[in-house]
Amino acid sequence: MNGKSLAMLGLAALSGLGAMYGTSRMLAKNQNPVVQESQDVIVALHDLKVEETLKPDLVKVVSMPKSSVPAGTFASFKDLQDRWVMIKTLEGEPILERKLAPKGSPAGLVSRIHPGMRAFTLEVNEHTGVSGFILPDHRVDVVLSIPTNNRGDEEAETILQDIPVLASGQVFTRPDDRSIQSRTVTLEVSPEQVDILVAARTKGSLSLALRGLNDHLKLTPVKREPVPAPVEVEVKPVELPLPPPTPVVKEPEPTSKPAVERRVIWIYRGLQNAERLSLSKEGVEHSAEDQAFPPSDQ
Repeated sequence: MNGKSLAMLGLAALSGLGAMYGTSRMLAKNQNPVVQESQDVIVALHDLKVEETLKPDLVKVVSMPKSSVPAGTFASFKDLQDRWVMIKTLEGEPILERKLAPKGSPAGLVSRIHPGMRAFTLEVNEHTGVSGFILPDHRVDVVLSIPTNNRGDEEAETILQDIPVLASGQVFTRPDDRSIQSRTVTLEVSPEQVDILVAARTKGSLSLALRGLNDHLKLTPVKREPVPAPVEVEVKPVELPLPPPTPVVKEPEPTSKPAVERRVIWIYRGLQNAERLSLSKEGVEHSAEDQAFPPSDQ
């Protein structure tokens, strides 16, 4: 083995030893535990329903990595005193400011109405209210149906779209059975939309169409031309000329039959009465003598 080969072999050995040393240093560094900064956070001890007032026995304090703590959490219960839940919170979830009603606000529907908005209630039934499946926090479209004639025909138009539901009947929280059989639905609308609903209610009937989850697409309503009503035309009677009378054909009077030409033959048999034979085209008629004897010249 020459000197050049020995030099290459030595260089390779030194490179291997350097790589092993660097790897061992990196592994040793990773084995040292990294101490993360933690933070106390108040979480729900069990599921908290809407309108449930927070109490110390409903929550607990846990320690969470500071990097994992969401915004709006609480570290002390004194900040939660007399606050009530506005959005349902599940067990183990942090209590967040946005899920609670403002401090001092009364529990009820009024606290759910956003600034500048109004609550408007519509009467519904099984057909116009989607069989009771319209629940709080759902979104609906409002459809106006207007009668067009006396035959029962109607035309419909969507007057409002993507409207949030505040309450169904007197319930403004999401029920567990996911259906409410109520006669009213309360919507959250703007003051301008209140005017639209009041005017529409005097023109016809209002129905609600339930939107799907996260469906906020607003379509441009298609303006349909109304179907023209049938025109009543007054029909005056027209006098038609009478047909000419049918001529009466008189039957010909029966003519008298011509006299039948007859020939009479008298037959004499001794002392017997004479017998008369009438000869004609119709035949021979026999008759006893019923008159005096014929003249002697016969």
